[in-house]
Parts: sequence; C-alpha cells; structure tokens
Amino acid sequence: MRFHKPGKETPKVGDAGEDLARDFLRKKGLKILEANYRTRWGELDLVARDGETLVFVEVKTRTQKRFGNPLEAVTPDKQRRITRMARTYLLEKGLGDVSARFDVIGVDLTGGAARIDWIPNAFGGL
Repeated sequence: MRFHKPGKETPKVGDAGEDLARDFLRKKGLKILEANYRTRWGELDLVARDGETLVFVEVKTRTQKRFGNPLEAVTPDKQRRITRMARTYLLEKGLGDVSARFDVIGVDLTGGAARIDWIPNAFGGL
C-alpha cells in the first residue's frame, strides 16, 4: 500500500490528470516530448514543444474541493523547484540556447466531468 501526504491526491489521480493534460495539449497543437522526467530535484510532469518553444508543464489534479484549487498548489517554492528541474533538463539534453516557458494545468475532477484550466507562461524563471 502506498501512503501519501495529507492534502495530496493519490498517485493514480495524478496519473489520470497528466493523461488528460497530455491529450489536451496535443489537441492544442503541442508536441509532447517527455512525461515524468526525473531529475535529482524531482520530476517534471510534462515537457512539450510549442512551435520553437520548449514548454515545461506542471499538472495538478484534484478530485475533492477540500484540497483547494489545483492551480493554487503551484506555490513560489514549487515554481523554484520546477525551474531548477528545467535547468537540469536543459543541461542534460544540451539545450542551453532554446526558448522556454513554464505552463501550469489544473485538472478538476470534482464535478464528474474533467475541467481543465491551462495557464501558458504561468511564471518566469529561466
């Protein structure tokens, strides 16, 4: 049995949200390059390409209102961690001179049907 921190959704819920986010982004014309890319600092949920821009996507999923709006979970501390992971990704892939941005996708499953909120260029940092 896997345990998770209080106030967090289970890993299966997160996987479902990432699948929905991946499909959503593909329909918007982005090409998914990586999913769940691990670095020593943590995991990048999705890495995509939008034209010439590399996009690091953080996905937050909620099935209950008591955990709050999924977008609120991307705190300044989380943004710093994502930025550090993105820099690691760029170094590991030899992509030092690429245009990049950070997007956040909130997947709300509380009403039965999925609601997806997408914030392109949600924060800076590179």
